[in-house]
Amino acid sequence: MKRLQFTLLLAIPLCWFFFKLLPAFTQPAACSTANFMYAENMEQYKIWFFQADNYQIQAFDDSNNFLYVLTLWFFIHFLKLTTIKAAYTISSISIFISVYLIQRIIDSRFWSIHLLLVGLLFMSTQIWAGVLGDEILFQGMLWLFAVRSFWKHRYSWLMFWSVVNIVARPDNLFFVLPMIIVSYYDVRDLKERYKRGFIKSRIRKTILFLFAPLAVFYFYRYAYFHTILPHNWLHQNERMDTFFHLDAWNYLKHYLRYFVAPLAIGVVFYFIKEYKSLHARYFALAVCFIIIPSLYSCTYAQTENLAFKNYYVIFLGLIVLSMLFIRDFRSISQGITTAIFVFFFGFQTAFAYFEKTLQSDFDNMYYVANDLSAVRNGKLVAYYDNFVSWIGNWQSIFANGNHTKQQKKLSTNEILALKADIILADKTTPIDAFKNDYHLFQLPASTRQFEKQSRPENSLDLFFYKYAHKTPINKKESVSILVLKNSKNYKEIEEHLVVHAGKIIW
Repeated sequence: MKRLQFTLLLAIPLCWFFFKLLPAFTQPAACSTANFMYAENMEQYKIWFFQADNYQIQAFDDSNNFLYVLTLWFFIHFLKLTTIKAAYTISSISIFISVYLIQRIIDSRFWSIHLLLVGLLFMSTQIWAGVLGDEILFQGMLWLFAVRSFWKHRYSWLMFWSVVNIVARPDNLFFVLPMIIVSYYDVRDLKERYKRGFIKSRIRKTILFLFAPLAVFYFYRYAYFHTILPHNWLHQNERMDTFFHLDAWNYLKHYLRYFVAPLAIGVVFYFIKEYKSLHARYFALAVCFIIIPSLYSCTYAQTENLAFKNYYVIFLGLIVLSMLFIRDFRSISQGITTAIFVFFFGFQTAFAYFEKTLQSDFDNMYYVANDLSAVRNGKLVAYYDNFVSWIGNWQSIFANGNHTKQQKKLSTNEILALKADIILADKTTPIDAFKNDYHLFQLPASTRQFEKQSRPENSLDLFFYKYAHKTPINKKESVSILVLKNSKNYKEIEEHLVVHAGKIIW
């Protein structure tokens, strides 16, 4: 119990940091606003939908993590928290429980392993993404629940947590299925007279605790949404002529090479060295949390891979296997490679991402969206998830087909026919095609490009100030906004854009 108290004691200041301190110096990520909109609409309208379509509210879901959004709504509805506070609360709870789960999975009496454990879990590249309203820390906790049940030979609980993971994200089926299959391998350790009853019991539990709950859930989903899977969800491949996505493959190589190389090398080396003596459960964890996620992540376009969040499952798999090898085999080589990762890769990379995370506090579009919320009955065409759709409650149409059942990309003529007050353009937008009907405004992407900050005297504020300004800004980075010339809200929109250093280009 003392080991558990020690580990949780280390987690408390980290949770306090995420819940109480960091929100004062950061803003949520734009890609998290879809989660917020689902949760807030559920609270206000009592129906699950992204936004009103032509003022008709219809059940619709294309969320990346159904259970995370539902949890957001739970905290908003029952604890009366703001949306952002609810997101930070979930992240803090997820961190705290993740520490507990890994400690119970490893279950070691060596203090050095517990120190490495905390270092591995929190000095990671992904941790800073989790505080921005994304679901990755919450999802990581759900994976660890399943791993703990699997490693402790608790099959009924493995079924339960597998259902929870699949409800959260349907593609989690790929990650939990090998653990379910390998759990049947335990029959080899039994005497012959017990084997038949063992298999029957496992099959019965699989049907009762896995297939039956999933069948009920997906039947309800079909009745409610008229579809089983979310519309246009996480898995998207922009090139249908090939199964693997080249850019995603390059992302994966970059991540393995520059972020977790020592950790991956240590795990691979130990599998090669001791593969004959390793139990099937070690191989199951490697397949579930390293091999399958690596291959799967190469099959879709990773347009929103904030801080390599799509590889968090790989990171957790490397953590658990490294710790188990050190505990079970007293592996010096594994301990050295793990320590190298923590002290030379983990800390350096984590604080590098910490600096980038602090830049969210200078996101100019967050403040622009707050001011534009004063504009009533605004209509927006967007090519990406944005703060205006969420904060401003504008009627939003996504030109790239996102958040729509048809998933249809709009043509230039179709966008012009909408007569939207604003078009949020990206690199794919044919800006020149709107020249006759719209004015083009260029805004600095960061408030640091046009605002000067005074150096704070408070030591805590100074700490964040120094780290926020360690990352240089790209002074040429800008946001393109097209404003309809004959919009009734033109003058009001122009005033808000000019206040935030917006300049008219044509």
